[in-house]
Amino acid sequence: MTAVPLLVSATELTSTSPAPPSLLLNDDFIRDTRNAIELLYNREFEASLDQLSDWKQVHPDHPIWPLWDAIDAWWPILIDLENTSYDDSFLAAAEKVVQYCDKLLNENSDHLDALMVRSVIHGQIARYYSNRYRWYRSFRNARRALRDFHIIEESHPDLPDLKFGIGMYRYFSSYLVDEYTLARPLRWMLPAGDRQDGLSRLKEAADSSVFVEPEATYFLGHIYLHFEKEPDLALGYLLDLYNRYPNNSYFRRLYIRSLYKLDRIDDALTAISESLDHPFEPGTHETLTMREDVLTIRGQIRYHYQYDYSAAKSDFLHALEYAEQLTPFAERGNLITSLYHLGQISVREGKRDMARFYFRRAATPDIDHPYTKRSKNALRTHRLD
Repeated sequence: MTAVPLLVSATELTSTSPAPPSLLLNDDFIRDTRNAIELLYNREFEASLDQLSDWKQVHPDHPIWPLWDAIDAWWPILIDLENTSYDDSFLAAAEKVVQYCDKLLNENSDHLDALMVRSVIHGQIARYYSNRYRWYRSFRNARRALRDFHIIEESHPDLPDLKFGIGMYRYFSSYLVDEYTLARPLRWMLPAGDRQDGLSRLKEAADSSVFVEPEATYFLGHIYLHFEKEPDLALGYLLDLYNRYPNNSYFRRLYIRSLYKLDRIDDALTAISESLDHPFEPGTHETLTMREDVLTIRGQIRYHYQYDYSAAKSDFLHALEYAEQLTPFAERGNLITSLYHLGQISVREGKRDMARFYFRRAATPDIDHPYTKRSKNALRTHRLD
């Protein structure tokens, strides 16, 4: 298979009309947008739009407005990656952004803001497909994002936000090929990656980016916690997000998880209590997912560290209550973790029928989860099968 050339020179593109002035290079717009981004990451979507309402009134056709909607549509997916019910809404919103930017660039190929927005949304689509293990679509959209990044880099090489995009693709094009066998045949679609160089660029972006500083900070914490398996390096980034965005339950969960992995039990318990007491809107998808997650973690702390099996049982049962309101019901990782521990607690209590019930439920899903395997073993070990 012959690779399509990745880089497209800006001189190969032709403009049909003078390029409009860039809002994304306007100091006043940058100031207001950074404030709006802070609100957006604190899960205050309407307030973030209000921050930019005057700009939207004067520039109603700017591509950042459909991008804002697509970013908001992405959050339910990020908050709960096991749940696919929000996928279509995000993909529809993302496609609107692509089509809108394509239209602006067909009219004027030098439209800098349309190039920047299109690169961002293609990167977001690539990220979505990688989370769904659909490698061809992920790499194809990553190539499209890189194409626009490099065009922008030719005319504006000093834009600090470019470091984030290049860093992301330097890191993940290496990581995905290293870790996922099915992704390796598609390595021709992206330039060779380098995990350490990608991390270095992300650190520069976290220090100097105009628009994507919170995203760079998040990815450094996320990468060190989940991919590089270095929670000690993740902790500082996640603590920063925890403090800056108190209404963002996902950032709370990542911070708590890093504390748990570092055996900082007292700090984890304090953060869990603060999160459970925080006035999140009850009954929402985000609140249910947060409570399911942190109660499962607290249950494990009480079981494995404090040996308080009664309190652990209460946490696991409450975690199940929240998990049972979410999808996919039977395959949720926290649900399976809670069921396994409830089975073990039931064995301790001498309640063999309850232990069998919990272990069988945890062992039933045909998924690669450690507590599914342990539950199958427990049924045999305790002669419950």
